[in-house]
Amino acid sequence: MTLMKAADLSGLPISNACAEAAAGYDAYAREFLSYGSALRDLFKIADETPGSALLNAHAAALHLAFEGAEGWAHAAPYLTRMRRAEGSATDRERLFAAAVESWAARDYWRALGALEELTVRWPADLCAIKWGQYHAFNLGDHQALLRFGERARIVFEDHPYAHGMIAFALEQNHRLDEAEEEGLRATEIALDDAWAHHAVAHVMETQGRAKDGARWLDHCSHTWDRKGVFIRDHNWWHAAVFRISLGRTDEALAIYDAKLWGAWPEFPQEQIGAVSMLWRLEMRGLDVGARWAPVLEQVRRRAGEHILPFHDLHYLYALARAGAAGEAAAFLASLNRHAEGAEDPYKSFWRDTGLPAARAVNAFAAGDYEKAAEGFGAALPTLAQVGGSHAQRHLFVEAYERAAAQTGRAARR
Repeated sequence: MTLMKAADLSGLPISNACAEAAAGYDAYAREFLSYGSALRDLFKIADETPGSALLNAHAAALHLAFEGAEGWAHAAPYLTRMRRAEGSATDRERLFAAAVESWAARDYWRALGALEELTVRWPADLCAIKWGQYHAFNLGDHQALLRFGERARIVFEDHPYAHGMIAFALEQNHRLDEAEEEGLRATEIALDDAWAHHAVAHVMETQGRAKDGARWLDHCSHTWDRKGVFIRDHNWWHAAVFRISLGRTDEALAIYDAKLWGAWPEFPQEQIGAVSMLWRLEMRGLDVGARWAPVLEQVRRRAGEHILPFHDLHYLYALARAGAAGEAAAFLASLNRHAEGAEDPYKSFWRDTGLPAARAVNAFAAGDYEKAAEGFGAALPTLAQVGGSHAQRHLFVEAYERAAAQTGRAARR
């Protein structure tokens, strides 16, 4: 490729890239915002454009978003190119590179701060807004989630996939009627907006409209086959949760077998979705048979990673529930060492929320409901900081209520 001045479809410059590379970036942006299945095409574009800090930063971000140690390993060469190219990058590109650099160092708050600054100055960078929402969500910062969503309105009022971003942020901030309206508007603009499908499902779950939610997702599901594994798995997970709420646990288990496990077992998001679903089903008395075994095989490979606390809680439960008591104890000890070595705000989070929740999860799996109720009771008031959505964290509320009932204590909400 011959390098020249290039820009994306929003008119934002891409340093040291040609028109072909810019077109590749635009294709990536659409796939990223729509949760498409062709995201990996960006790696070839970045490989062919080593002098572009922006393209290599986005390639590194995609690998880091795998949320497992492999992602950090695969991101390394792109991070190296990104650093080499920063000298000739624009201020916007350098801010995005700074966010990715902090992300690679697992300083997620600093990454979020860089994306805040970037998107205030350049609200036309919709990919940066989406990555900002990604970090805000993982940090449980729902106000930041909404700030990023509102910035998307400035430039992208009628743009495909922008309204889905706004809708989910509104839902996580309990503005449910507005969230549903935005989600429905999103599907009018782009019928395949799977994130908007997801946002509307969240509204219906929060409002106790399980029958509406099941019908809504069934109506939308024909568009998911062309999507990436994450959103496909996750939206089917919500469909299964609605079945559980309706008392149709056999249907939820059928969805698990057909849609929630096996597409990409190495993917941490598939692992935590499986743990969450099996745990929910067992709390309702369903025998899930041998389904824990393949999940455990994957989860035990995550020991010691400690990339996201929300994931750690699920990994720990899988180890303890599947009878790997020694591995669960070792995982908990490793988590304690990780917490001790953290700096604020992470150290405070682990002390006040993360570790009490982890001890509660381990105790619940072992049948020690007194310790489980105590730990969950301490953690739940600030559990949003662990990451995940209201719907995902409700698993821990359910476990707390069941543990409290077993011990005769009244559950505090």
